[in-house]
Formats: sequence, C-alpha cells, structure tokens
Amino acid sequence: FISHKQVDDYQTCPLKYRYVHLLRVPILRHHTVVYGAVVHRVVEHYLLRRTAGNFTPLDDLLGVYEREWENQGFLTWEHEEARKAAGRQALTRFWHEEEAGGVKPSYVEKEFGFSLGADRVRGRFDRVDEDLFGATIIDYKTGDTVTQKVAARRAAESLQLKIYALAWREMTGALPKQVELRFLEVNLVGRHAPGEEDVEEAIGEVKAAAAGIRARRFEATPSYNACRFCAYSQICPFTATRE
Repeated sequence: FISHKQVDDYQTCPLKYRYVHLLRVPILRHHTVVYGAVVHRVVEHYLLRRTAGNFTPLDDLLGVYEREWENQGFLTWEHEEARKAAGRQALTRFWHEEEAGGVKPSYVEKEFGFSLGADRVRGRFDRVDEDLFGATIIDYKTGDTVTQKVAARRAAESLQLKIYALAWREMTGALPKQVELRFLEVNLVGRHAPGEEDVEEAIGEVKAAAAGIRARRFEATPSYNACRFCAYSQICPFTATRE
C-alpha cells in the first residue's frame, strides 16, 4: 500500500521517507502539525454530525476544540494562545458559513483504495459533496497565508488532489467535476477542474515513488526549502540548512 503522504515524502526527499516510514524516528511534533490536526478533528466532528442530520451549536463545536487542544511544540505560552485564538476564529467562521450554506456532505473522511498494476494506493477524502453535475472533493488546510491566486494555483498543482481525482475515477468511472483546497484561517478556496493530464501525472508520480521504495533508493535530495520544513533537519547529516 502507498498513500499520497508517502508519495509526497518520497518526492520531497527519499531519506525523509526512510526516517518517517521505515525507521520511524521519534520526533517532537511541530506546532503547525499539532494545530492542523486539532482543527481537522473539530471540522470532522462537525461534518460527521451534519452528514447524520444532527445540528451542532457553535458553543458545542468550540467546546470540542477546547477538549481536543494539545499543548505540544509551541514556542512560548503567548505563541500557543495566539494560535489557539486563530483556530477559534477560523472554526467560528467555518461554522457560520456551513450553517448558512446548508450543503450536506455525501462523504466525510471516506477511505479509498485502488490498484495501479502491482501498486496499491490508499487514502481518505476529507469531504466529498455531490450534486447532479458530479462530485466536488474538498481538502481542508490550516496555517497557510495565501492569496486567492496562490490558493487557485495550489489546488491546480496539488499532487494530493490529483491522486484524489484518480481515486474517484477508479471508484466511480468518472472524474470529479472539481477539487478544492479550503484554507480555513484566511477563508479562501482554491478550485480546479481535474482533467486527464492530472490523473496521468498522479499515476506517474505514484509509480515512480513506489518503484524507488521497492528498489530501496533512499538517498538524500537536500534543498533549502525542503530541509527548512523537515522535522529531521537537526539530525540529518545532509541538511541544506545547517551553517
């Protein structure tokens, strides 16, 4: 089995893939990961209840946020409080928009799996909405400061969304009409109508990563940007960020 996260990690740096998925080197989770995971769990809680036809008052949603909050990886107490307040604000806006929009998701956290030759791909969709014109696959993002132009570009370029489009086609026989990245903090949505070139790219990237993993090619491919955001930069002998 291979997931979009494994493909992404291998694409970024094969050695990172080895640290994360094979050696499973323990690390203190970065505050952006902690924060994103908490917000995702709260959004999932709301959407699952909505799918089941249940109303969730805003106070209840924020109560779930308080209970789910994790104090891990934040730089200072002030930094933690600022991030917590930002999450509260983003979730409040999310709740108001969902209640006003009234769209009931078809699927929330729906798992998928399909085969590409010898390779088995798996994952899960954050959310799928369906109407008479087709499916919209939605992924939620936190902590990103983007403009509308950048949001649209990110949606068009996202390997994760290309793999989701491919998965949906494998499941249903048709591409989704649209894939979306919803940036919760800045309240922007990047939209893209996937085409055949997107799924061909996804197939190529999955097969390339799977072939490299099977061949146990885990050499480092350092670059400043990749290493700057890598949780293993402090222990990796090949990091491009060490002076």
